Amino acid sequence: MKTLNKWATMALTIGLAFQFSACDKDDDSTTPPKNNDALSSYVLAGEQSTSSVDVKLYFGEDVFVGYNHVAVRLTESGTDNMIENATVSFLPMMDMGTMMHSAPFSNPTFDVDMDAYMGSSTFIMPSGTMGSWTFSVLVEVNGGSMDTATFTIEVEAKQEAKLYNFKSALNDDTYFVALKEPMAPEVGLNDFEVMVYKRETMMSFPPATDLKIEIEPEMPSMGHGSPNNENPTHVGDGLYSGRVNFTMTGYWKVNMKIMDAQDSVIKADGFFDITFQ
Repeated sequence: MKTLNKWATMALTIGLAFQFSACDKDDDSTTPPKNNDALSSYVLAGEQSTSSVDVKLYFGEDVFVGYNHVAVRLTESGTDNMIENATVSFLPMMDMGTMMHSAPFSNPTFDVDMDAYMGSSTFIMPSGTMGSWTFSVLVEVNGGSMDTATFTIEVEAKQEAKLYNFKSALNDDTYFVALKEPMAPEVGLNDFEVMVYKRETMMSFPPATDLKIEIEPEMPSMGHGSPNNENPTHVGDGLYSGRVNFTMTGYWKVNMKIMDAQDSVIKADGFFDITFQ
């Protein structure tokens, strides 16, 4: 009888082990595979095929008035073969009926970590009654002919503006200032980055590289500012980088005074509203 009980106990143990193993296997089979695509957080704006390439256009989020990250994936037409050695350029255009204009942008370069051509575009007004936006991707592979894919896109204005423009207090020069960081602010020191462009024509918005910027954050509801802020300085291609200190959550107004290279004020009352919880 003792021998029989011994074998019964072993059988029960093996059966339970098999059952748990089977459950684990079933659980594993229902776990969705991890998405290792570096662009998984980006928004696919569209895809088109030209005579030689397939073009996929992505934005860092739904397209908005301000600084947008842009990504492009290229494959040989009708295949999954990635093209990594092309020359790619952008052309954002707004059709306002009686006139057309472009917007500031930076042409992309291939990023091996993202498996995509990475660049940017700063849209200066929303789609709507004033006009409609298209975004063209121009591709040249190995010195061949130029292929163009043009996408119709919707540009929305965020509740808290991420871009403002102004005319210089000294002359008729027009500037555009776009907030790049912080896009996910938190309590403490945050990177504060803005892109500044100067309008030369309705088709040309080169980076403004010789300005000086002072910032002063304030919390209007509490009647105080914050210490230890770092004024943004130019680091290249129109990007000004500094640090802003938020001492608590809520609504902040980051005031900006902008001067030219001779310290003459060209904009005394620029600002960005930043709210976070």
